[in-house]
Amino acid sequence: MKKLIYLWLLASVLLPAACTDDDDVFSEESGVRLQAVIDECNTTLRGAENGWKMVYYPKVESYGGYTFLFKFGAKNRVQMISDFDTSEDTDYSYNFNTSESVVLTFDSYSPLHRLADPQYPAPDYSNKKGYGVEGDFEFVVKKVTADTLYLVGKKNRVEVQLTKATGEDWQLVSMMAEMSSCFALSENERLGMSVHGVLMASGLVELDDIYHICEISYKDEEGDAVSVESPYVMTDKGCQFMQEIEVAGIKFSGLNVDLSEGFNNREFVSNDEGGSIRFFIQNFAPLNLTRDQIPTYVPNKNIASVDLLRTTNGDDARYVITEMSAELEAQRDIIRNSLPNFIDFYLELNRKDGYEGSFRIGAYQGTSVKYYNYDFKTFELLDNSVNKVIFDNQAASSSTSGFTDKDLYSIKKNKNTKAVYDAFFSGDGFVVIRDSDTVYWIRSLKDPNIWMKLEED
Repeated sequence: MKKLIYLWLLASVLLPAACTDDDDVFSEESGVRLQAVIDECNTTLRGAENGWKMVYYPKVESYGGYTFLFKFGAKNRVQMISDFDTSEDTDYSYNFNTSESVVLTFDSYSPLHRLADPQYPAPDYSNKKGYGVEGDFEFVVKKVTADTLYLVGKKNRVEVQLTKATGEDWQLVSMMAEMSSCFALSENERLGMSVHGVLMASGLVELDDIYHICEISYKDEEGDAVSVESPYVMTDKGCQFMQEIEVAGIKFSGLNVDLSEGFNNREFVSNDEGGSIRFFIQNFAPLNLTRDQIPTYVPNKNIASVDLLRTTNGDDARYVITEMSAELEAQRDIIRNSLPNFIDFYLELNRKDGYEGSFRIGAYQGTSVKYYNYDFKTFELLDNSVNKVIFDNQAASSSTSGFTDKDLYSIKKNKNTKAVYDAFFSGDGFVVIRDSDTVYWIRSLKDPNIWMKLEED
């Protein structure tokens, strides 16, 4: 009896296996099953009339998002455009492999590969190369439906979806790419900032068009430095931040590009209701001005030359007055001829506590360089501008640093020194012209034929 029971149990286990249909997926070899998934993917991908859309965030909250469109075709060719690439080459290759389940691989260098390109130094890794934007160009297929492919990056394991695109999407992404070109600044271009039409001298905006990060720096009403940062994704009008930010009391969530005055004069406008903040292009390429150009040169009103003059070399901005207008240069020539140990006139900012700066006369005392200093407490902007200033000597004090013949350089003893001193401390003030990071010109607001050239010492 026990034998009959055992035989019955054995039959109950074996019979279902014997009766299983040969087409049952679990009886097929894994390679056949994976090929069926690949065939389903290709049929789905190639069957979409307007292709597929991917909005890809390689590393959420660290870097921004990127929009791609794909049209998959025969012979493993794929048409691809992105929101940052304006090249005419849109034809690339793709394939499926089974290195990890089923993997969709874009196997020729394409816009998608830029997100994995190690040549870009990653902000998240102290700007070291080798990380790029931490994107993938190989994606494990997790699930396929009629409208969506659910993918996960093979290397960085970020989930992403391919969703069916529309005809309008192709037009919008092309417009995004044009907007993205507006965000790419040249080496010499920076963005200045105005709030409600008032220029903020300390405002600075950095747009990283590789990592899609916007960083805004400015000084608040108390003079404290404030920095706000947000990743962004491109739109057909500009960009959308990952979260709402607040700058100078104004909350907004993105920037719209204003091209009304052409590409070179483009501006970026906050997308709050009033468009309260505007960021504008400042070109900082060296001007290489000549002395003949100075009296008539019209400087860029949006470049905060005075603020740059203060900070050209950190907290210790020091300049040699290398050239002067003809009348002042004649006075300096007299000083040089009568005082052979004379070196030059200088401007030094933040020289000592309690004073904004010093107008200095340098000369040799033996083998050492000594200075006669006229320290001033105020260095004031004029007319609510960012490039007009007055050096006010009303509260100035004079000091020496080891001169034994100091009377020869004193404005009370030397009329030629006094002539240069009076021009520098003119109550009419100067317009400051930035020529390069290390060269500035100050030109009298009363008489443009009176000027001095300042070169970083």
